[in-house]
Amino acid sequence: PQPLLETRITTLERRLRRTQSVAVLAVTGVLALAAAAWVRPFQQTDTIRAKVLILEDAQGRKRMLLGAPIPEPPGARIAPSTGMIILDTIGVERFGVGLFPNGMINMGFDAPPGTGDDRNRERINLTASPNGGAEIRMLDRKTWVRWRVALDSQDSVTLQFLDFPPGEAVMRRFSISGTDFSRQPRQ
Repeated sequence: PQPLLETRITTLERRLRRTQSVAVLAVTGVLALAAAAWVRPFQQTDTIRAKVLILEDAQGRKRMLLGAPIPEPPGARIAPSTGMIILDTIGVERFGVGLFPNGMINMGFDAPPGTGDDRNRERINLTASPNGGAEIRMLDRKTWVRWRVALDSQDSVTLQFLDFPPGEAVMRRFSISGTDFSRQPRQ
């Protein structure tokens, strides 16, 4: 009976030491976590604040730029604006939207390089003017405005079709008040 009792006591002592070791590790871990939280408290935020945000594709190329103001890509802008541009895989702007200091907001869709006059690759443009007017226009590959829908300051809507045969500019305009046609010399 004596050896059986000693074996049981030895087993219990081993278990007690193991339990004490686990307890010490657990208390140490809790204290370490508490100290880390006290030194640098966890702050969750739903807001990211930045002047410019640049999103890149898997190859590291800039593809979307958000800014206040938008970083200037190659090419001219009419004024600094707050907005967004989307670039194609070779870094050329294909879409942009901007709010300008005068209150105008403009959205432009651009053709790829080499599909017309590269001085102005814009093909579709939507604008809301500072005075409450608006227009949508489409440009051809030579950068000429070919059609335009406009809302003027009197809330009148006009639809214009334009053509540019050699040496002249031809326009047909439709509105609720009627239709007119003009043909003028062009330099």
